[in-house]
Amino acid sequence: MSRAAVFPREARSILTRTGGYLSGFTHSLQPYSGCEFSCVYCYVREMTVQRANPYKRPWSEWVSPKTNAPALLAAEARRGRLDTARIFCSSATDPYTPQEKQRELTRGCLEVMVDHPPQALVIQTRSPLVLRDAGLLAQIPNAWASITLTTDDDGVRRLFEPNSPSVSRRWEMLRALRAAGVRTQAALAPLLPCNPQTFAEWLEPHVDRVVIDDFFRGDGAGGRRSRAALALLRARGYPEWAEPGYAEVATQAFRRVLGPERVVVSQAGFNDV
Repeated sequence: MSRAAVFPREARSILTRTGGYLSGFTHSLQPYSGCEFSCVYCYVREMTVQRANPYKRPWSEWVSPKTNAPALLAAEARRGRLDTARIFCSSATDPYTPQEKQRELTRGCLEVMVDHPPQALVIQTRSPLVLRDAGLLAQIPNAWASITLTTDDDGVRRLFEPNSPSVSRRWEMLRALRAAGVRTQAALAPLLPCNPQTFAEWLEPHVDRVVIDDFFRGDGAGGRRSRAALALLRARGYPEWAEPGYAEVATQAFRRVLGPERVVVSQAGFNDV
């Protein structure tokens, strides 16, 4: 159960210029800030969005809905700014945080993009709430649903992502989204202990592609933001998964099953949409 306190607010803007890790996108779109999922490996807890948050609560214990997000995006659309936008939604906060069930801010933004489609859109989530909006995503050209799915072992998932949906629910999300005509990506980011061969075979019928990332490239600081997760891997008997290059063997297994064109890696992979 979420312990997050909720702090609704009106935002001044909704599209943020991006670069760096997301250099293939022009903007990030975040209908919410904060988090409710409390993943051990989350690098955002050491970034400015957390260190400078005005609510003085730990990461995963606060969430701030941007109540005017759809209206702000509609204003950008009227100015023609979505026509060439390449949007990643979102880079720090899941757009389907549990608050979305009642507030429908992400849904409102998607409704704007149905009428004013951006050049590209990636929705990054681990929440089954995305299934409610499958019909909207299917109407947006070059939209992708990127589902965070870090392992095929639900025991590992519980260890690292205790407040997140189960492995089986996320697999079902991918299956249902693809059946609804939405492009699907499984984001193994970061890749956690798993059986790579079985995992790849399990995903193969239900994804358009897979992007694999690790604790060293993905956190943007060479693993320094992922220290807690690396320590947990070592303490729980997975020391080989805490060393640089651990994802390479798994990547090769995925490429054998899915084909090299459907398996991309880290920063280059996320930006290749």
